Amino acid sequence: MAEKEKIFSWLFVNTIPLLYEEKKIERQSKIETWLNLYQLTRELNIQQPEQKVTNSPINYVS
Repeated sequence: MAEKEKIFSWLFVNTIPLLYEEKKIERQSKIETWLNLYQLTRELNIQQPEQKVTNSPINYVS
């Protein structure tokens, strides 16, 4: 039975090079893309809604 050959790539964290399996780097990159709101909105081509500016105080008790 032949084992799959693992492919490795370098991942740089600041200036520190780390050698990881390429599959794990790809997975980590996807996670970081989804966690990064700016990149996510750019990838999906959407914009944040404009925020309303109100000068009236908020009354939490009615």
